[in-house]
Amino acid sequence: MRRSARRTGCLLGVAILGLSLLTALFFAAYTPEPPPLRVAAWMPTSWDAGRARASWLANRHLIDELSPVWYQVGAAGDGSLVRYSGACDAALITEAHDSGALVLPLVNNAYGGVFDPAAVSALLHDPARRAAHVTVLVDEVLACGYDGIDIDYESLGGMADREAFSLFVEELAVALHAQGRLLAVTVHPKTAEPGNWAGPQAQDWARIGAAADRLRVMAYGYHWEGSGPGPIAPLFWMEDVARFARRQVEPRKVYLGLHLYALDWSAAGTTARTWEGVQPLTAAPGAERQWVDQQGWRQTVAEPRLTYTADGVQHEVWYADGTSIAVRLSMARRYGLGGVVFWRLGGEDPACWTTLSN
Repeated sequence: MRRSARRTGCLLGVAILGLSLLTALFFAAYTPEPPPLRVAAWMPTSWDAGRARASWLANRHLIDELSPVWYQVGAAGDGSLVRYSGACDAALITEAHDSGALVLPLVNNAYGGVFDPAAVSALLHDPARRAAHVTVLVDEVLACGYDGIDIDYESLGGMADREAFSLFVEELAVALHAQGRLLAVTVHPKTAEPGNWAGPQAQDWARIGAAADRLRVMAYGYHWEGSGPGPIAPLFWMEDVARFARRQVEPRKVYLGLHLYALDWSAAGTTARTWEGVQPLTAAPGAERQWVDQQGWRQTVAEPRLTYTADGVQHEVWYADGTSIAVRLSMARRYGLGGVVFWRLGGEDPACWTTLSN
């Protein structure tokens, strides 16, 4: 009897061990499905408004959050708010809400197309002006029936503005949340704190991300109008940005900014274009399109490039298309981010939306 009991006990132990190993192997092999990405889009209304509106109407069933570019900080630095053309458009707000999209209009500090930190810095460092700015923002959100606001204050004064900007975001978040509204904050890209130039240095991601509901990272501009030609948002760099963001901020709050535009470099200067604007250039003399997968050692770019000649001048164009967007959507899901935000509606490759719908 003792020997039989011992044998039964051994067999039971082996069975339990085997089951435990199988369970461990199952969970080790099981990779949970990444959460669905929310899709946000910035929408110009005072320039290229026709194409932007057409893109919105065609694709609104795929857009979860719409951010019309509707406001500017008052240039006097007194905390006031200036409306761009079309702001508080009741018809557009109704369209968005009927489609199930949130409306989070964008407020910027761009004057004549140039981001100027002076007005923002003036109000940030004055508690009374800062409070006035918070009040005017919340009042506008409530008056127009928005779901929240998107703060896009760029090129601020580096470390000198960092604490004051964090305080402003925290105060605005409290005021909006008290009204049941959301706060998105658009930030410069970086891969480490505090950042390698004044713009990102003024933005403390951990504090901003703790207070706000969305941290919208402009993950483009690796090459820009003032640089030499090259990829606008190479994938290897975007991954560095995404990795850093999710270490600083709860990943579901992070929205990765994806560019839909093109830059055309030549000896004559740099021209910003849309995908639509790039297409006629493919018929230029000597035009050659290339999908650039990698540059250098193990640096994945995943962005298209076009070279062509016009009036005897060589041009190099880097741009976004449906294929580059598909790769970036996959990457954002892999990192478990909350969403993506497109700059901007109007003139983009229709294949970008086909990728989303699929």
